[in-house]
Amino acid sequence: MGKLKYLIVPLFTILEVLSQSEDLLSDTDAEWSLLGYSGYAGEVVINPLTGSSYFYWLFQANQGNIFTDKRPLIIWLSGGPGCSGDTYLIFDNATPFIINSNGKPVSNPYAWTSEYHLMTIDYPLGVGFSFANSPYDYKNNTTGDSNQLYNFLIRLTQKYPAWLNRDIYFFGESYGGHWVPGIAYKILSENQSPNPQFKFNLKGIGMGDPWIDPSTQTSSYGHYAYSSGLINQEELQIIETYEQELQTELSLGNLPEAYMNWGNILGLTAEYSGGINIYDIRQYTNYNYTIIEEWLNSNETKTMLHAPLNIVHEDCSQAVYNMTQDFLSSTGILLPFILDSINVLIWIGQDDFIVNTPAIENTIANINWPNIQNLINTNKIIWRVNGQIAGYVKKFSTFTFASLMKSGHMGSHDQPVNARDMLFRFINNEGWQQ
Repeated sequence: MGKLKYLIVPLFTILEVLSQSEDLLSDTDAEWSLLGYSGYAGEVVINPLTGSSYFYWLFQANQGNIFTDKRPLIIWLSGGPGCSGDTYLIFDNATPFIINSNGKPVSNPYAWTSEYHLMTIDYPLGVGFSFANSPYDYKNNTTGDSNQLYNFLIRLTQKYPAWLNRDIYFFGESYGGHWVPGIAYKILSENQSPNPQFKFNLKGIGMGDPWIDPSTQTSSYGHYAYSSGLINQEELQIIETYEQELQTELSLGNLPEAYMNWGNILGLTAEYSGGINIYDIRQYTNYNYTIIEEWLNSNETKTMLHAPLNIVHEDCSQAVYNMTQDFLSSTGILLPFILDSINVLIWIGQDDFIVNTPAIENTIANINWPNIQNLINTNKIIWRVNGQIAGYVKKFSTFTFASLMKSGHMGSHDQPVNARDMLFRFINNEGWQQ
């Protein structure tokens, strides 16, 4: 009887939602157009009982037609956890237009849509324009959210069969190191089942400055800060003490204490260095998304995108960030299976602190994949764009690791030409020598 009591509460919650929110139980997605660019956007219901919905925004490729051509589709998942793909695709110079300093959309010469279709999803629920009408729809972990996202993609194949009947690539940054391998693992596993609902032609994934293995990635902050000249030897000893405490707390499963130590490391490094932006050590001010958010929150924009007028769009949701249960878990265990099946790209901004180069190199070295040592031992390629050094690349078999010069956590924002060149080379399976 005790268990049944807890089943009755969700039922009453659902009935209450149904009685008050009939208008939220239908998909709203439809075509949009702006400055000669077009695509589809809106809400797709993922739980018909509650009306909880994912918001997506699809940008068609230049001179492309998502219904009739076979151009590849890039699907973007932003990090956070809890940050909106809408905001960050615009900020990262991926979309066919950006928002200028006057708050107006203008054409973007660096758009990824010059060759490919592009879609972003406000993911997971509670991010951007995506919403949950019931707390029971929040999954709060990579596995649960990946399953829910997979069901959303299946809904899209039912609504628009041609859209996902093509080569597909998932890209993401930061906490995309959880989201991207999570959905890739789910898709590849379902593809191998005897009767998949839809066999996705997933060709590759890419992760920029990814949060993959917290245990490894939280142990190199002092080393990176000291070698970059941000802290002195005395300050290094303090940071390394916190790193040791963090590792101890992780090993004991004391996640709140480990998280607190992680915050102390980041905060002290910023303080010791005079207030660096922990996402880009070349800067002493934080990123500003105000203009983009004001544009997204205008009723004119919401109407164009078939988004709810009553939702206040935030670049990142603190509530979703606080809910995520697996922030300090690792997705490295998923990568061997993925690497055996499809191509994987990891790139890192040279000047990122929060996810820095030594941390990613150590994370890669710890991946339990038979070819990982071959990747580590392979010769570095000097990668040039328009005759200038853009970065350095190592590639072996299905794994490509790229360092993007003169960029922080948001590589495509800092180096739009070079980042686009990197992604296009990866998708087109081109070489890295100019």
